[in-house]
Amino acid sequence: MAPEENLARRVPRTREDSVRSTVGALEIGLVAALLLAAVVASQLHAGAYAAEFGDDEASHYISGLLIHDYLAGGWHQSPITFLKLFHSHYPLVGIGHWPPLYYGVEALWMLVFSPSRHSVLALSAVVTTGTAILCYAFLARRLGRALALFGAFAFIASPLVQGGSAELMLDIPVTLLCLLAALSFGRYLETGGTWYSVLFGFLAAAAMLVKGNGICLALLPPVALVIGRRLDLLRRPSFWLPVPIVAVLAGPWYVFTYGLAEQGFRYGWGIAFIRLSSVANAESLYDAIGPVVLAAAVAGLIAVLMAPRASPGSEGFVAAAALAISVYVFHSVVPAAIQDRYLAPALPALVILAARGGALVAARLRAWTEQARGLTAGVAGLLAISLVPSAMNAVHKPRLGLIAAAAQVWQQRIGSNPSVLIVTDARGEAAAIAELAMLDPQRPSLFAMRGSRLLGAGGYNNRDYAPRFASAAEAMAAIDEYAIPFVLYRAGGSAGDWAHLRQIAEARTLFPDRWELAYQDSKVSPEVVLFRLQGNDTKAMDAARLAALSAPRGLSQ
Repeated sequence: MAPEENLARRVPRTREDSVRSTVGALEIGLVAALLLAAVVASQLHAGAYAAEFGDDEASHYISGLLIHDYLAGGWHQSPITFLKLFHSHYPLVGIGHWPPLYYGVEALWMLVFSPSRHSVLALSAVVTTGTAILCYAFLARRLGRALALFGAFAFIASPLVQGGSAELMLDIPVTLLCLLAALSFGRYLETGGTWYSVLFGFLAAAAMLVKGNGICLALLPPVALVIGRRLDLLRRPSFWLPVPIVAVLAGPWYVFTYGLAEQGFRYGWGIAFIRLSSVANAESLYDAIGPVVLAAAVAGLIAVLMAPRASPGSEGFVAAAALAISVYVFHSVVPAAIQDRYLAPALPALVILAARGGALVAARLRAWTEQARGLTAGVAGLLAISLVPSAMNAVHKPRLGLIAAAAQVWQQRIGSNPSVLIVTDARGEAAAIAELAMLDPQRPSLFAMRGSRLLGAGGYNNRDYAPRFASAAEAMAAIDEYAIPFVLYRAGGSAGDWAHLRQIAEARTLFPDRWELAYQDSKVSPEVVLFRLQGNDTKAMDAARLAALSAPRGLSQ
């Protein structure tokens, strides 16, 4: 056969083939650099690198730091012994309430880089960028670069994602794993390959071992089968392989820790919660991506429901639709709490569906105008512009004044009695512990005592808080009993503040000669003050008593 005849018999390259061939490593690297720069810019805009960690954020930091320190030098002790020791000094370890996988990732990252604030926020930026790159790579191969860029930047521009990127939280990491799992299941729908089903199982287990809402992935396969009209896969053994994988890898954790995690549930099971949460979650998604992009996502979802196998690669859109539905249903049924950040795993799926909806609009316009050039890019641009109002709603992180105050504690600490009592609201208490631990050169060496434990009583998150003592004099006597030489004080400024904050303010009036001002920051509101307690600063520390007071309650026996 002549070369000309052979060439003529070849299948012509389609636009999809051309795009697929050009989405190579160089392109992905360039887009990743642009996305990472945008994410870091949003972090800087939020003031993340100059602000303290939030409540849960501080606990996530301490938990990762625990594993880092154990790997870096604490391994000569048993893990439980080291956990008790570390928690007694920095009582904010969240392992148990939250699964441990991402804390291990944090620890490895800290070993390679450092446990600094800049380092762990860089990890958050990388996770966000990785999720956006997945959106770009998926869409570029199916809808072209313009809509792919829209999808990637739409994800990182969401106020919900900007907030997660500016913090050390678990919501974006679990989002990344949920997206990877969904794309793997989409490939299983497309190819029927056993490997993709197994991969989905491992990724689903990993998501569940990062955060409990990864369990939403249990809904994804059945939803995807219904949407994709692929109930025939129920007869294949490969479809069921994720069940034992997840049961073995993640099942034991949830069996043993469900009771602890359930303490954090803020609602009860039932139809009343579903009515409340379904509306609130819909409003959160509206705020997260704006009305235009949400409308495009709904259009894309309808297109997937009507024609799940419209073109090669459509199975990925089926999986995206299944992920969005699974996340929404899960958080509308499970009464853990109603918070917009819990819906983060749905956002990549929604921007993928919005890009699909944008492609449908471009195709319809092309048919009406009989012009193809620039229509897709124009639609992508209009969708991107619609994001500007919601993107500008990203919240700045507040500065509490505890970074400088923690440095003062370390400068003035007493070698024979390195302990400090933290008397502030819940956010400030957690933030102070994280700041003090971050500065500790020989962790754990300083006892950061929680005022809510020494002077208050309560269960999980001090939900049933009550002051431990009836008067300021009794509270002062308790501080003296433990010979604590420093008190880091920050009034919460709210009528609902813990009662022991007021008791300490009264104790300063009752015993003015005992409270020596060691540091004061009036530039923040409320102001932050460090006091040195005369008398206690000459006493030796009773490490055993302090350790017993701050020991993890579940392991205190």
